[in-house]
Amino acid sequence: MNKPTILMLEPDDADRFITKVYFEEHKFDADVKFVSTSGEFFDFMENTDRTKLPSLILLNMHAVPLNASGILKSLKSATKWNHIPVVILSESKDPKMIRECYELGASSFIQKPDTESETNKKIMNFIKYWFETVELV
Repeated sequence: MNKPTILMLEPDDADRFITKVYFEEHKFDADVKFVSTSGEFFDFMENTDRTKLPSLILLNMHAVPLNASGILKSLKSATKWNHIPVVILSESKDPKMIRECYELGASSFIQKPDTESETNKKIMNFIKYWFETVELV
């Protein structure tokens, strides 16, 4: 399999840095691309060749100007992108928000942890699931 590409929409510099460092330190062979806004996200998606689209998308729930719900609506209604799994990341664990994300087509919803050890644990579980358990295109 080719090296998977992860597109992460994360406005927080610290969260992007933590993700980048974790992948580097654990020598996980993925191409992680970062964008900070929903505008950058859609620019990336529109300007990427169909054969080089991300294998997986990570969206911060509170992206701007569109939040994850708005982005999910667009992604899942577009035939060229609707096959890509989308994982929502949020500090919140609001059941209404979680339900809305799943109804709009999210593949997973992950609450961001508060501690470094929990962060490492969740990232490792994420990697094991998405890159060792399931098959991505």
